[in-house]
Amino acid sequence: MTATPVDHSQSVSMLRLTAEHLKKITFPQLVRPALGPNAPPTIELIQWAIQAYSFPWIRHINALINGIVLLIDSDNKAAVRIVGRSSYEFCAHAYYVKKHVKQYLDAKDLVAAWKFLLPIGTGSRYINEFHSTPEGSELFPVGPHISKAVNCFQKEARPKETEDDYSYLSEFCHPNMMTFSQHYRWTTPYKIDFVDQVEFGAFGAVAGSTIQGLMEIHELLKIGNERQINGAIIRLLKAIADQHREDKP
Repeated sequence: MTATPVDHSQSVSMLRLTAEHLKKITFPQLVRPALGPNAPPTIELIQWAIQAYSFPWIRHINALINGIVLLIDSDNKAAVRIVGRSSYEFCAHAYYVKKHVKQYLDAKDLVAAWKFLLPIGTGSRYINEFHSTPEGSELFPVGPHISKAVNCFQKEARPKETEDDYSYLSEFCHPNMMTFSQHYRWTTPYKIDFVDQVEFGAFGAVAGSTIQGLMEIHELLKIGNERQINGAIIRLLKAIADQHREDKP
């Protein structure tokens, strides 16, 4: 039997609401514009690439947030931080992608926008390094390292928030003192008792980054001239805002 803790914090309520909304979204089929591999990129191709990035982003963040909710309900607090770190990375990446796509399109540089989006959608460091030939490496170009996206996100998208959110989440994903200390306490200078010491310390960082990530995907889909899925994201953001107003004392 698993415990079902009652937690009415705004962050947890927001994550539950997000999970409920995201899992109801159904996605249409995407058809790539009929352009040859050597044809210059068009705005339609860029918009298709934006949607081809945003749709799986939404589906994956849905899986992560729903997983976090399940971990909350099973009182698995230690695992929340691990999944939360991944969700934070995806939200940081959404900001990074939106920033650069908008920058290139504002400059009317479709070629630069396409060159940026191509490794975002097809890149794989693992495949490129271990399962690709020099001739085939162009098929799986290495995209930007996640640390680059996280640094950009923390400095520009969330400068007023705690800058060490990601470091805090990351610290509990590795075998070290902070991870181990969740499971014991020193009862005397010479004795260790193994007890549950895990605190709910990650929800604020996860919820805050999720809201920001959804806002960036909304902007991306707007740039990508997509309305159906973006409408669902707008309704979710409005529901989050309404819930926040209701929860305020």
